[in-house]
Amino acid sequence: MSVADYASRIRSAILETPHIVSHSLGYEDRPPVAGIIKGSATFADGTVLHFKEYLQFHPTSIRLKYAYHYAAETGSLIFRYDNARDPAARGLPTYPHHRHSRTGLEASSGPSFSEVLREAAALVKRLRG
Repeated sequence: MSVADYASRIRSAILETPHIVSHSLGYEDRPPVAGIIKGSATFADGTVLHFKEYLQFHPTSIRLKYAYHYAAETGSLIFRYDNARDPAARGLPTYPHHRHSRTGLEASSGPSFSEVLREAAALVKRLRG
C-alpha cells in the first residue's frame, strides 16, 4: 500500500461518516518506506476532529505515531487519543497509548481512525438528538 492509497481510505471513511460537513486531508511521502497523513473533519455541531498519523508502509503497514484530537467549537478538548511518550501516562497499562478527556488520562487500546470517527459522530448524534 502507498501513502496515497492509505489517504484514499481515510477520505472514504470521512465521506461515509454522518454529520461531517467539511474536511481537509493532506499527505506526504517520506521515502523510502513511510508517509504522513494529516487533516481535520468538521461536524455539523461545529466540533472538529484533527488527526495525524505517521506510517511505515514496507515491509508491512504500521501506524508508528498518531494523534486524534476532538475539540468543541470553542477549541476546548472533548477527547484526544495518541501514543506520545507522555510521562503522565507511564502508569497506564496501555502505555504509550492513552486517551485524554476532560477528566484526565485513561488507558486506551489505540483505536483506528475509523473507530475515532465513529466515536465523534456518536457524540454529535447524541447532542443533536
